[in-house]
Amino acid sequence: SEDGGKSWANMGLGESQQIGEIVVHPENPDIVWVAAYGPHRQSGGERGVFKTTDGGESWENVLHPSDHTGVWDLHMDPRDPDVLYAVAHQRQRYLSTSVTGGDESGIHKTTDGGVTWNRLKGGLPQEMVGRIGMDISPADPDVLYAIVEAKEEKGTYRSGDAGASWTKMSDYITAYPFYMQKIFGDTENVDRVYAMDIFNQVSTDGGKTWARMGDDFKH
Repeated sequence: SEDGGKSWANMGLGESQQIGEIVVHPENPDIVWVAAYGPHRQSGGERGVFKTTDGGESWENVLHPSDHTGVWDLHMDPRDPDVLYAVAHQRQRYLSTSVTGGDESGIHKTTDGGVTWNRLKGGLPQEMVGRIGMDISPADPDVLYAIVEAKEEKGTYRSGDAGASWTKMSDYITAYPFYMQKIFGDTENVDRVYAMDIFNQVSTDGGKTWARMGDDFKH
């Protein structure tokens, strides 16, 4: 939309069927990155991270994990628009069952606007990983949080060096990670992080302990 939402034009990526995130370059609105989750009940389609430099007239698939794995979450470092984190999720829903994870799920990072990507390791689970929720702390963008569903070592992870290494803080993940797994860093306190759950959760010690948000929560 170019008129505040009064009218809209379709700019493509229809074969993704599901868009997880749209990130616009803060200085050049013609540059946009899109997290494409891909079709829910079949492989293929448009999956991964797509980038446009002409306001959506054309798109380049700059990250394509596989025909079975899409990207559902995308975050830009507020200090540098060329630094982005993409969260990939290997999943497929069938009539009788669902694939909720695999070895291709993980967090990818680029420092050149999407030309090259590296999958982050350094302490994160790498095998049979489900949905991951992640955020960059607005209070300190070198601090990242991730809640990771995995067959082994699932839980809440924190990085203090922009994803180079990670420390497991607790076993907490959301109650239904296939549907939830969204977390948000506090804008002022680097140790405070929120998780969207059946009952929303908050941690004030960097993910070590979690409590249900409510009237008795002490700020």
